[in-house]
Amino acid sequence: MDLQKTKEAHHTAGKKEEGTECPLEPYKGNSHSKNSPKNDSLGHHSETNKANESASGGHRPQNGELYTPDLDQATTPLSTASAPSIAHSDLSSTSSRAIEIPPSLYLSSRDAVLLASANMNPPVTKGTLSELDLPCIMNNINLRIDANFDRDLHFKPDCDGEKGRKKRKDAADYWEAMAVEIGIYAFSASCGVENQARPGSRDKRRTFEPRLPALFETLQDVLKTLVPERDHPSIMQNLEVALLMQQIQKGVLDMVGVAKWLASLLKTHCAPMRDDWADSMVEQITSGSQSQNPSEIVRGLHTLFGILEAMKLDVANHQIRAFRVLLIEDTIPFLQTYFKSKIERDNFHVESSRQWYLNLREQELRRMKDPTQTDGFWPLSLLLQGLSEFLLQFDNPEGFPETFIFDSDRLWGLRACLQNTINLEICWYILERYVQSHKRHIPSPERTGTTFRSRVGTLMEENEDCARGSPRWLKNVRSIALEIARFANMACCGDVRIEDDVIERMLEWNLSNDGDLFRASRDILRQKLRYSTFGLAKRYLNMSPLAICEAQRHSPHGSFDQQHYDIERISTRLAHIAVLHWRVWAPILYVRESMPPTGGSMFQAEHEQAFDHLPF
Repeated sequence: MDLQKTKEAHHTAGKKEEGTECPLEPYKGNSHSKNSPKNDSLGHHSETNKANESASGGHRPQNGELYTPDLDQATTPLSTASAPSIAHSDLSSTSSRAIEIPPSLYLSSRDAVLLASANMNPPVTKGTLSELDLPCIMNNINLRIDANFDRDLHFKPDCDGEKGRKKRKDAADYWEAMAVEIGIYAFSASCGVENQARPGSRDKRRTFEPRLPALFETLQDVLKTLVPERDHPSIMQNLEVALLMQQIQKGVLDMVGVAKWLASLLKTHCAPMRDDWADSMVEQITSGSQSQNPSEIVRGLHTLFGILEAMKLDVANHQIRAFRVLLIEDTIPFLQTYFKSKIERDNFHVESSRQWYLNLREQELRRMKDPTQTDGFWPLSLLLQGLSEFLLQFDNPEGFPETFIFDSDRLWGLRACLQNTINLEICWYILERYVQSHKRHIPSPERTGTTFRSRVGTLMEENEDCARGSPRWLKNVRSIALEIARFANMACCGDVRIEDDVIERMLEWNLSNDGDLFRASRDILRQKLRYSTFGLAKRYLNMSPLAICEAQRHSPHGSFDQQHYDIERISTRLAHIAVLHWRVWAPILYVRESMPPTGGSMFQAEHEQAFDHLPF
C-alpha cells in the first residue's frame, strides 16, 4: 500500500518483525564474559557501567570484531533516547493531537497495548547515534584506553546480554506498533474517516499518540548527519513532515516513490556494500504497498533505519582508524588530566589504591637484606608483583584496585588464562601419575602434551563462567576426566582397565582445593610469568605508547586469543597494562609522599611530588 487508499477496509494485524539492526549501547569497551567482581569507585556514576564482562572478550572488544562499549566520556554523557525536536509549527499541531481508532476497526488487545506502550521514537535516532560523532569518540575514555590494546577496534550495535535482549524487544514492539498505526491510517483513508481525535472527546482506550511524525522527523535528522550539506534542501523537501502526514491521512502518499528517492540518496553516499540493502528496502516497501500489507512496509522501514545505523558505524569506524595514532600517543597526558579532574571533584576515590601499593612496598622492604639496593625498575616491579598475585591466587579477588577500573576486564581475562594454565598442568600431572601407577609411560610426551592441552584447554574454557562446585562446573569436570581417561587408555595401549571414576575424584578434589598440587603449579608459573613480564616491562619503559603497540604487531606469535595459554602472550599483555598504568598513576598517586585530607587538592605544588626511582 502506498499509504494511498486501500483496497481492503479490514486491518490485518502486523506480525512481529525480525531485523538486523539493534540500538547502539554507548561504547563501554571491554567486556569479559565472566561475571567478575567490579570496581565501583566513582561514586554514584560508575566510570565503566560494565557487566564485567571482558575483553572482549564483551562490550570487551575482541580483535577483529565489531564492538561497542558503556560510554565513558571525559565530558558529560549524552542522552541516547531523547525525543526528536519538532522543527515545523504545523507538524507540532498535527502530532500533538491523538489519533482515534475508528469504531468499526477491530484491534486485538495486544495491538491496543502496543499502541499505548511501545516507544514513541525509532530504535535508531540522532541521539542514539551521537556517541559515534567525532567529538564523542575523541573524549571516550574507554575507547582511548582500548585503542592501545586492540588494533581492530570497532563499534557495533550492542545486542548482547540482558540490555541487548531488552533493546531487541523494545525495537520489535516499536515496529509492530508502527505496523498497527499504518493499518489504522490506511483503514481511515479508505473509509473516508477523520482519524484525529477531537479535544474533550477522547476515549483513551480508542486513541493513541502517533509515531509516524517522529519517525519522519528522526529520519530527516539522521540523514542530515550522514550526507553533505548540499543535499539538505532535498531532504527537507522530500521529507516535509507536515506534508507527508497530510498525504497519509488522505491516503495519497506515494511511499514507493519516497523509498526509491531514499535508496538513490543513500547509495550516493554509503559504501557500495550497502547498495543491495538499499534495494532490499525498496523491494519490501513496494511489496507492502502492492499487497496492502502494513507489516511488509514496516519491514522496509526497519531495513531503512538499519542502513542509517550501518552508515554511521562505517563513518565512526573509519574515524577510529584515521585517529588511532593520535589516540594512542595522547594516552598518558589525556588520562592524567582526566583522572586529576575526577579526583579534584571528589568523584574518584583512590586512597585505597595508594595504600595497596605502599603495603606492597613495605612488605618487599622487610624481605630485602639491603633496602638501599634498589634500581629504577624496582617501583614498577612492585606493581607487577602485586598484579600477578591477584591473577594467580586460588580464590577470586574481590576486585582490583580502583586505579585499574578501565583495565579490570583485561585483568580478569588474564586471570582466566592463568588459572586455566594452572589447571591444565594439574590435569597433565594427574594423567602422568595415573599412567605411571600402571607401570606405563606416555608416548612422545611433547607431542601428546600439545594435543592434550589443546583438547582439555577447550573444555577448561567452558568452566570460566562457572562457580567451583556448581552443577555445570561438575559436569565439565566429568567431561575433562573422561578426556584424561581417553589419553590414559591410549598410553596403556588398551591393556589396562581405566577407572575414570578414580580420575574424576582426583580431578575434582585438586581443581576445587587450594592444595599442594595447585600451589606447586602456581609457583612454577609465577616464576615464568615474573621473568617474562619483567623483561618486557623494562623494554617498554623506554618506548612510547605507539611504539609498544607496534612492537606487539611484529611479534612472531599469533593473536592473543589463538595463543590463549602462551605465557609470552600473557606476559606481553600484563607488561603493557602495567607500564601504561605506571606512567599515568606513578606521578599523581603511587610515588607521592603524602595524600591530602579529603577535600584538599592532590596537585597543589610541584615540590610535593617525590619522583624517587621513577622509571620514565
